[in-house]
Parts: sequence; C-alpha cells; structure tokens
Amino acid sequence: MDIEFFAMSAFAGLMGTYALLSLANWADSIGMPRLDFSRAMANCTFARTFDKGVAPGAGVEAPNTPYWPGMAVIMVNGIFFALLYSSWTHQYIPVDSAVFGIAPNIVKGAIWGVVLWFVSGVFYVPFYLREGFMLTGIHPWAWLTSLKVHGAYGMMVGWIAPVAA
Repeated sequence: MDIEFFAMSAFAGLMGTYALLSLANWADSIGMPRLDFSRAMANCTFARTFDKGVAPGAGVEAPNTPYWPGMAVIMVNGIFFALLYSSWTHQYIPVDSAVFGIAPNIVKGAIWGVVLWFVSGVFYVPFYLREGFMLTGIHPWAWLTSLKVHGAYGMMVGWIAPVAA
C-alpha cells in the first residue's frame, strides 16, 4: 500500500463520513428522524468519569461531553472503514457490471454501506449504545435514516476510493 492509495482511501472515508453526518443531521427536514452520530459517540466514549456520584458510562447524570471529540471519533471510523473497503472487502462484493445504469464501484460501495448499517444495527447499537435493535430506542423509523446515511457513505467511498488489485 503506497501513500497515494492510503491518502485517497482516507479522503474517501472523510467525504463519505461528511455525507453520512450531513444527511443524518438534516433528516428531519424531509420528515425522517434526525440522528446525531457525533453526540452519541462523544457521550459513549468521553462521558466516563471518575467523579464520585456519577454512575459509570454515558448516563443521563453524566456531565455534558464536548462535541468535537465525538466528531473526531466518527471521522476516524469513516477513514478506517474506507481503508478496510478499498484494501480488502471490495473483492468479496459480487458486482461486476452496472446496475440500473449505476457504475459497479458505486454499487459495491452502497452494498458496503448496507453491510456496515446492518452490523451496527444488530450488534453495536443494541449492545454498546443500548438504543435497541436497529435504533428502535430512539424512534421507530430511525433505522431508515440510518440505512439512508450508511448507503450514502458507502456510495461516496465506492465512488472515490481506489481498490487494491
């Protein structure tokens, strides 16, 4: 892996994550539940404290955490999953030709985004964030917003990221 491959994959991850965060925060403008991934990640990773009287974890009684560290964690996750896609995972997604006129690399990326959505909704969200299966603890339709934004992330990554031969 050379520096150009790494840089383009990281750029794809940043652009995909920007699309994910933007669409998730604007979802309420089209009647879907709004999701704030950065705040959730900030509360999940940085709300732990050693102060007496505050329960462990990111509970309601925990202090308000800064927003930007959560944003940084989300961006690093986006870069990591873009690198994983471009260096290894893309080869296992069985799309070789255009689907409905959409380039195969974009379709592969969208499938990657759906895989990430599914894994997060089944494992990460209910067990780590404790927001219910597929975000049902937030809103009954939050899964649809999450699917939309993860699909957009994958499409951006599939479109921009180079793939290893």
